[in-house]
Amino acid sequence: MKNLNTSCIITSLSALLALTAACGPSGTDGDGDGVGATDGGGDGDARGPATDAPIFADASCGAQTAEIPLVELGDPPDLLIVLDKSGSMTLPPGFPFTLGDSKWDIMEDAIENITNTYNTNIRFGLTSFPSDSDLCGVDSGADVAIALSNAAAINSWMGSHSPDGNTPAHLALQNASSIYSGLAVNPGGQYVLFATDGAPNCGGNPVDPEADSAAETLAAVNALSAQGVGTFVLGFGSVLGLDTGVLNDAAIAGGHPKPAGPPHYYHADDAQSLEAALMAIAGGIVVPTCSFEVTETPPDPDLVTVTIEGTPIPRDSSHSNGWDYHPDTSTITFFGAACDLVQEGETSVSFVFGCPGPIVE
Repeated sequence: MKNLNTSCIITSLSALLALTAACGPSGTDGDGDGVGATDGGGDGDARGPATDAPIFADASCGAQTAEIPLVELGDPPDLLIVLDKSGSMTLPPGFPFTLGDSKWDIMEDAIENITNTYNTNIRFGLTSFPSDSDLCGVDSGADVAIALSNAAAINSWMGSHSPDGNTPAHLALQNASSIYSGLAVNPGGQYVLFATDGAPNCGGNPVDPEADSAAETLAAVNALSAQGVGTFVLGFGSVLGLDTGVLNDAAIAGGHPKPAGPPHYYHADDAQSLEAALMAIAGGIVVPTCSFEVTETPPDPDLVTVTIEGTPIPRDSSHSNGWDYHPDTSTITFFGAACDLVQEGETSVSFVFGCPGPIVE
């Protein structure tokens, strides 16, 4: 952890006048060396408050020190799982190099975990492909309609079905578009989770059905985006069986590529990485608890101090323990032990502009 200078932290309006004189324009002591208030001699021995620091000219330092109201959770987002249940899902994810549980069984467990975890925070739905015995068909409508508290229904459906057939991905995504067309717009957001273990191979061109299906798959994702529906793309299993090109393109077109890509799609090749990918996707669309609204946005988002009961809380971009902006500089969210502290009861939270607090790097 690296602690930046906190000599100009302000926790109440009564402290404002006493401390602004010691705050430099960049949250320093006024002499630009980034050292806290000293005796004025420049040797940094910290014997007392500075007496020669210039008056702080930026009135935004400490402009807001009032308690911030807790943001109410918004409407739970919609997440339609568009699930590949082609015949290759009967194989283990490492086939032919490793054996073990089938991709379908692993996927069933992972979806059970994620739907149970977010059962009351996400309106889940499910549609699968293919859905008939001629290998490339997709029935219209959802296998499980989008709704809140849908974990039991989705897990029951998966437990009573098994993989078979080819990979008509474009038809399944077109069906997802039709499903969303029949629903009212959700202020909490509407998303597709497109999960596949293979390359699209049900295009209408008999000469090159895979290339044709890949192009139609990307077109279907673009159509969803135009409809206001974001798409997360998950490739499950060995990359040898995936069309990584179309998955990357679809992830970008869907508006929700994996952070720090490439690859831009989420990739998993075992139970652990599959669970992690699904949790990252679901967790990313849920408005977290411990969120506070800022009544005015900070002039410089990097010059902000957040305190709980007068104690500075570090800004933590890893979202492990501290605070960060979510989803923009008008809202802050506490994570980890800091979130626990806020949830324990009535707590005084201050948000101060112009003054850098501690940062976890």
